[in-house]
Amino acid sequence: MLTIEDSAGDAVGGINLNSIDERNGTFSIGTVINKERHGKGYGTRAMIILLKYAFL
Repeated sequence: MLTIEDSAGDAVGGINLNSIDERNGTFSIGTVINKERHGKGYGTRAMIILLKYAFL
């Protein structure tokens, strides 16, 4: 589980890469964003970073 932070370093949520199956090329991702931070792009940006890490 990785913490998602805003530019001030305050935690706004988390993202997790799990259930990795290299043989079949599958995995799962879970995210949670604090309700007051919804719609501000934190989840999208975290997803992009994690997917780049997973595939590159």
